[in-house]
Amino acid sequence: MSGVLEGHVFAPLTPDARLMFAVQSEVDRTPTEADPNEQRAISAVKSGDAGPYDYLVSKYMKRVVSIAWGIVRNADDAEDLAQEAFVKAYQTIERFKPGEPFGPWIYRIVTNLALDVLKHRQRFRHEELTDSHPAARGDRADLAAVSNELARRIDAAIQALPEMQRVVARLFLVEHFEHAEIAAMTQLSEGTVRSHLSLARAKLRERLADLYEGRND
Repeated sequence: MSGVLEGHVFAPLTPDARLMFAVQSEVDRTPTEADPNEQRAISAVKSGDAGPYDYLVSKYMKRVVSIAWGIVRNADDAEDLAQEAFVKAYQTIERFKPGEPFGPWIYRIVTNLALDVLKHRQRFRHEELTDSHPAARGDRADLAAVSNELARRIDAAIQALPEMQRVVARLFLVEHFEHAEIAAMTQLSEGTVRSHLSLARAKLRERLADLYEGRND
């Protein structure tokens, strides 16, 4: 894929203010309008013109990196996974259905790649993410950007969840994906996604009980 992604500068991971409200409130999940420039870019790439693919990379890179980081919790790995996801999407662009938004497709690709990294870690490091013994954290430098104490508390509470509860919670509460979108991205049934999210929320409410004082939801 000559020229595509070459020289692309990854923006550093920045504090995500949504963490402060992830547990306490719902967010606006109104669908975004279709992007005609995106469809033109996809058509051009399918016709052999790699140049317009830069538009898709620029549009979705930040969120793709964010999704990957939320799962693997390492900035370098997240950036590598994002680039791998865009390369894979480019190489398989002929499979992309005309008229559909590019976002859900690239999100599904990077999520599956990131989950594969987790499986690789478990297989070779023999670590398990459990309620009482969360896996060792070797990426404290990545969390330096999360400067707010409340954000750090919520982030730590989510990170301590069992693996799939953590993944689903981050995709829903932090990345703001719908249940059906998460199901497609993780290859789980929508019912399983809802179950993971329900369990995750119950544990987050317990660990962050003081944040829920005076709330009825």
